[in-house]
Amino acid sequence: MLTITPTAAEALDTIVASVPDAPESAGLRIAHGPGQDGSPGLTLQLTAEPAPGDQIVDGQPVPIFVDADVVDELDDKVLDAQIDGDRVGFTLAPA
Repeated sequence: MLTITPTAAEALDTIVASVPDAPESAGLRIAHGPGQDGSPGLTLQLTAEPAPGDQIVDGQPVPIFVDADVVDELDDKVLDAQIDGDRVGFTLAPA
């Protein structure tokens, strides 16, 4: 299962808290999407609730919703965050 570092958990909590009117159930959804250069990649999107079939990573300040199509890809990965002032970048690395 996907592992979330404490830094990533804190960054996600800060991001959700900064969104006006974000429901308490809001979380981060990870799914297939275009990469920065347009090539296939993964997207991270704030969403109000999981999509049907999403796997939910519990035990975090902000729930993580993992699209069923990427669960196997992320099974042995760690989500981390780099915080630089008011900017946050997320990375996935092998566990």
